[in-house]
Amino acid sequence: MEKWRVYVREALTQTEFARRCFAEFERAQASDDVASVFFNLHHFIVHVANVDKLLDPKPGSQRASLLAGHVDLSDLDLKTFRRLRNHLEHFDERLDMWVANYDGHAFFDMNIITGAKGFPNRAFLRALDGDIFKFHGEDYPLRTLRGAVETLHSRLRSADT
Repeated sequence: MEKWRVYVREALTQTEFARRCFAEFERAQASDDVASVFFNLHHFIVHVANVDKLLDPKPGSQRASLLAGHVDLSDLDLKTFRRLRNHLEHFDERLDMWVANYDGHAFFDMNIITGAKGFPNRAFLRALDGDIFKFHGEDYPLRTLRGAVETLHSRLRSADT
């Protein structure tokens, strides 16, 4: 087997795990299982960030040389996943910042809300507002991220044939 395929196959495995997590997220959402909603979102993000780390190696590295020309990442921005995964991985630091800036304002954590208006972004530690995962004052559109995973999964399958 060609060496580059090892990375492509692992990326495929990670996208398949991400897809499973997203399906579980949707089931949890449909059954109002709030803890499972956030559990599965977290794992979805981790798996996709793993793909980004695998397929976007340091320029000039052996992996970059092996993967060159084998995987089409054009028009796909997976950095959003990595940024969100970094937030989740360093949750303790984000919580420290949130607590340091807390002045008694409204506080949303692990809430499923619909169209919350009038609240500052700093009020949202973790919340799901329709299609938007709100984390530590930032918005992440889940359907857009999910679409990127589907596109990438299709491209990886094509690359591995």
